Amino acid sequence: MSVKRWKITVVAAALSGFALSAHAISCMVLGEHSARVQSFEGEKSPVFLTSACESLRLISGKAMVSWVSRDGKPHFAPIATSGPALLPTAGAEERSANVVWAELTSKREVDRPAFMRAMSEERPSRVYIPPEGLTLTAKPDADFSILLLDGNVEKLIFDKKSSDKRPILLTRDLIKAGGTYLVEWHHGANTEKLRWQAVDSSETARIDSQYDEIRNRVDDVAQRRIMMSMVYEQLRLRVNMTTESATP
Repeated sequence: MSVKRWKITVVAAALSGFALSAHAISCMVLGEHSARVQSFEGEKSPVFLTSACESLRLISGKAMVSWVSRDGKPHFAPIATSGPALLPTAGAEERSANVVWAELTSKREVDRPAFMRAMSEERPSRVYIPPEGLTLTAKPDADFSILLLDGNVEKLIFDKKSSDKRPILLTRDLIKAGGTYLVEWHHGANTEKLRWQAVDSSETARIDSQYDEIRNRVDDVAQRRIMMSMVYEQLRLRVNMTTESATP
């Protein structure tokens, strides 16, 4: 190869790489565990996050790209041998997939619930109660209670002793849409507190529809949870991000 031709090849490759980095869009890949997909990161099987959604090509099986738009609506598009049928918009629609994947691949030794990680927050933490309820892991060394806040009045609506090892299931009969609550963990003389603001009835209905869409479009239970986590992250429902909920 001549020097001139070699220089042209190198420049073309560099420009190609620049174009990819300038327009690359990340997204979550779901589908059959046996499916094979060629990605910018190499040949992979679902589930994985790619940093260049537009580079995906189906090798075998069934796979799809997924993302959540800024209004919390989940989106799905099949991947063909020629690439994805649709792509997310760069920016806000990529963020939830990146955050959730970082959580999934985190090396934290203890998965600490959001109501423990956010104890210093002054504003109430927004929370959505799924149709089947929200589950908190019981702590063996702490009593648990929830109080309904009505102006300056605090009304105890639920409590559980540390001797009861069963998970704490919070249902819609207990946590009403739009209500404000005080969540407490009692360690002897010390009490950890956090305020919760349950989303209102209109937002609950909207998230319910997204919940149902994920259940109808995604067969795998673990992948449903990933998608719901992306919805929660996009809607800033951090309590839901790191607590358990019944399978959609």
